[in-house]
Order: sequence, then C-alpha cells, then structure tokens
Amino acid sequence: MKKEKIKLSEEELEDFDFTGGSVWELRDETYNFVEKIRTDQHSDGPSWDIVVKRKSDGKLFKWNCWDAGDHNGYIMQGGDNYMEEVFPETITKTIYK
Repeated sequence: MKKEKIKLSEEELEDFDFTGGSVWELRDETYNFVEKIRTDQHSDGPSWDIVVKRKSDGKLFKWNCWDAGDHNGYIMQGGDNYMEEVFPETITKTIYK
C-alpha cells in the first residue's frame, strides 16, 4: 500500500508549529494531535515524532522534528519537510511479575 506524503512548502514551514498545540491547520484541512514520541536516542539532541489525525478522513500522519538551537528553532528531520501517512500497529508484550 502506498503511503500518502504531504510536502510542506517553505511558506507553510514558516507558520507551522512543529511541536506545540493540539490542532494544526494546513491547506484547509484540520489535523488533531494524537501522540508525541521522544526520539532523542536516535539523534544528537532533543527530537520527537509527532503523530496527528486528519479530521476529514481519519488518516494518521507522522513527522520527525528536532530542536536546532536558539537561532534555528524546530525543524523537520533532514530538511525533508514532509509528513507521511502511518498505520497503527498494536504490539503485545508479555511481562512476568
């Protein structure tokens, strides 16, 4: 199955709130916050995967962003500037107490 990718233009990036809020507006679509996942263990500094749900069709999207410092603010990983459709997967873990 091909995943939908939404590339953000430079203009859209200027007004995009990468890590805050619970609702994002982009191209006349509303995206609601689902989850923020720390990914610091895979980067050189503070970073997150942000998962949102598009209101119109219920599709889930994720992007990775990181803190590029005081002068650069938050940026999308690798400068790719897109969010990609994702699908939830439930993992069952057995623990013994």
